[in-house]
Amino acid sequence: MHRWTGKPGSGSLKDKTIQKLRGRIENILDRHAVPFAKAQEIVEELTDEVSWAFVGREHKLERGGRGRPADGPANLLSVNVADILMKHKIRGSWLGGGTEEEDGQMGIVAELEAVALAAFREACETEVGVMARPARISEARKMLGKIERN
Repeated sequence: MHRWTGKPGSGSLKDKTIQKLRGRIENILDRHAVPFAKAQEIVEELTDEVSWAFVGREHKLERGGRGRPADGPANLLSVNVADILMKHKIRGSWLGGGTEEEDGQMGIVAELEAVALAAFREACETEVGVMARPARISEARKMLGKIERN
C-alpha cells in the first residue's frame, strides 16, 4: 500500500529554469507543428506542473515492505505531463518503429516528459540528465493508479 507523507510547503522555480523549460517546450511543439495558440496553453500547463512538483519535492510516496522507494513527485509529474498532452489530443511516445538495436524515433509525449523531468531535477539540484523513456510514464501510471489524486 502506498501512502503520501510530507508537510505543506511553498516555493517557486528559478526564473532561469522557467525560461529554459519554456524554450525547450516551445521548440519541441514548434518542431511537431502544434498550432501556436494550443502550444502556448501547453507551455503554461507544463510549466505549472513542473512548479507544483518542485513545491511538493519533499513529499514521499511510501510503501510497506522492501524495495527502492518511489520518487513520488517525479512519478506524478510524468503522469500529469502525459495527461495534459492527452487532454490536448497530443499522443505518441514513439514515432517510428525500431530495430533490435534501437527503439526508434522518440515521440512528442516522451520528449516533453523528459524535458519536464530534467527541469524538475535541475530545480531540485539533483541529477539533471533524463533520457526519454515512454515506459516511465506507464510504470508511474501503474503505481499511481491505486492512489487517489485531486
